[in-house]
Amino acid sequence: MPTMYAAAERRGKKPAIFYDQRGTFDELHLPQRAEGFSAYPLAATRNEKRIAQGVGRVSERMLVGLLTLLAVVTKLYRIGRRSSVSWDEAHFGKFGAKYINGMFYHDVHPPLAKMLVGLSEVLGGHNGTFDFKGGTEYPSFVNYSFMRQFNALFGIALTPMAYITCRQLRLPPAFATMAALFVTLDNAICVMSRFILLDAPLLAFTGLSALALSGLYRHRKQPFTEVWWQWLFGTGVALGLVASAKWVGMFAVALVGLFTIGELYELFCIPRLPVRLYVKHWAARIVALIVIPLCIYAMCFKIHFALLSRYDNSANFMPMGFQTKLRGNPISRQPYEIETGSAVRLQSHVSGTGYLHSHVHHYPLGSMRQQVTGYGYADANNLWNIERRAAAGTFDNAHDVSATAAPISGPIGHGDLIALHHNSTDTYLYADLGFEAPVSKQHREVSAVRAGGSEASRRNTLWRVEIVDPERRMDDGHLHPLGTPMRLHSVLGNCVLLSSGERLDKNWGWGQAEIACGSHGTLWTIERHINKKLDPIDLGRFMSSSFVRDFAVLNRQMWLTNNALIPDHDKHNVLESEPLSWPFMLYPMRMVGWDDKSIKYLEIGNPLLWWGSAFLCVLFPVQALYWLICWRRRMLAWRLPAFREYFEGAAILWTGWFLHYAPFFAMGRVTYLHHYLPALYFGILFMAYQIYHISSWYAAPRVMSSILYMAVAAVVFVFWWFSPLTYGWDQPISKLWGMEWMSTWPVYEDKLAL
Repeated sequence: MPTMYAAAERRGKKPAIFYDQRGTFDELHLPQRAEGFSAYPLAATRNEKRIAQGVGRVSERMLVGLLTLLAVVTKLYRIGRRSSVSWDEAHFGKFGAKYINGMFYHDVHPPLAKMLVGLSEVLGGHNGTFDFKGGTEYPSFVNYSFMRQFNALFGIALTPMAYITCRQLRLPPAFATMAALFVTLDNAICVMSRFILLDAPLLAFTGLSALALSGLYRHRKQPFTEVWWQWLFGTGVALGLVASAKWVGMFAVALVGLFTIGELYELFCIPRLPVRLYVKHWAARIVALIVIPLCIYAMCFKIHFALLSRYDNSANFMPMGFQTKLRGNPISRQPYEIETGSAVRLQSHVSGTGYLHSHVHHYPLGSMRQQVTGYGYADANNLWNIERRAAAGTFDNAHDVSATAAPISGPIGHGDLIALHHNSTDTYLYADLGFEAPVSKQHREVSAVRAGGSEASRRNTLWRVEIVDPERRMDDGHLHPLGTPMRLHSVLGNCVLLSSGERLDKNWGWGQAEIACGSHGTLWTIERHINKKLDPIDLGRFMSSSFVRDFAVLNRQMWLTNNALIPDHDKHNVLESEPLSWPFMLYPMRMVGWDDKSIKYLEIGNPLLWWGSAFLCVLFPVQALYWLICWRRRMLAWRLPAFREYFEGAAILWTGWFLHYAPFFAMGRVTYLHHYLPALYFGILFMAYQIYHISSWYAAPRVMSSILYMAVAAVVFVFWWFSPLTYGWDQPISKLWGMEWMSTWPVYEDKLAL
């Protein structure tokens, strides 16, 4: 490249890479011409140049329109052919119906994309009664074709966004068209846009974020102008949308964050930049790129809560105040005072623990006594009878209270000593400082001992009640259902009942939560109270609810649930795949059943795009290192502004690919091929970007055109070749020839199936 540049200088010409970069988005790129040459011979005056630019704008709009029309055809062709619930339509169609019914549900993803699914069901006339059971035929009252078409609109939108993004990064129209065609003609993006899934909205909002960032980059030297503000706030809106669709969208947030840090650092290095102006740059970005996305994200949850007003068991981890506001909840009407003889169900404030639980099985280690665990579902083994053994203020030292003392009647209050009797197994909750907890060895064991036995007469069964931060309307010093969180302190000393956050061995503890005793205890709330001697009242009037608290609790639970989706290494799942295999598309995924009579779909990408983009993305760091070495050794003869324009555009796209791909290696959760699609989008744009620039460095204009045409023709052919598996193959798969380009592809048989 340095020699190429030097030779061009001797001839008095510029290499092709040094195209005019001063043009606006609406100007067509024109290669360098001989002096006096004009692409528009009559455009000699300023007015005539404006006319020429107008012609360029119209032609580009027509081009974008044609590209979008092609996307419409590829995404909507025979979209309603398979008339049964296919793959994850069973999940997301059901979630969409929840918004029609107003029934609360819990899922690992933010609500925006699922609310869009619900909107498609409303517009399609669905009444919310269909349950979207996998493989079930859609009934006549469910317009599944319209719902799929609605979802496909997001996949269609990727095409014009890809074109505009590349134009903002200064690719000429021909190569921006090539990039848009690459995105349109990837089989995996196409097939994932044709079903009722979350991937198409996620990809669309990812593409919107890339477009907005490219526009912000293009106008970075025009700060605080109207167009700069538009792109800045547009970027913030795009980030809010993509983060609200799936948490994978946070990688787009990271991309914009890195770009912003680089910009602010560059501004910081300008010696004469006034401090006041630098602070203004910070303030603008904080408002546009942090506050606005957070507001959009929170607003999606606000709408989510407003639409889901009916109770479901999946809401049992939410704050009690939230649950009591849901219609049909089973916990609002309960007796108010907790008294000796009351049966209670204690719910832990540690997510994933559930209720204090015991069963007849024993620990295989430690004391070998009956297990006490945390169980996440309503069960008779979750009920404990409270027995007050001493009232607060009636004893000087807890050690003076006898565990065999007769229960004292009356309401239970702060500071009282109680025993918890397990109804189903006739045992008492028992703390033992002499044994380690079965999993978390820093804690002490908690078990259950037989009532009437010698161990039940020990003070190990006595617990002191500490009420913590009760509801304001329940703050009378007594225990009440729902609104008086408490800690239970063993009278033995520094030992508070807790959920450790660990799981018991599934072979003897069924993977239930470990309950132990330690210095820092867990809060417990009485979620259910049964006492036939007391009349139930409406507890909802005592409870308060806060959107901020509900929002935080739900997001924390989403995080925990997502992390709990870990692969079972004892079992093989043909749908799962490792991130290392994605760029090379080693394991395409069967989306539906594969019998001879079914309509078969395979999530397989266009191999040319996947392999080509992977090769160029992996090669780019080596390419950048080579340039760095050349620059340090003064061997690089590039003009710095031109080189910087190229490198920054490439860095944006490559970093987008890297940030959407690399984090999956650190994730412990199950992973699937479609998780790579956002990274693939950046990879495809990066591939088109590299094809243009590399060919412009080394090839004559005619050769560049040939490269473009051959690349597009090859991609079109491969898309057509695999299209039977994209649009559905309804014959025996053996009749489809030449589809298995790699031995690991499950086209004719699943070689990984057990």
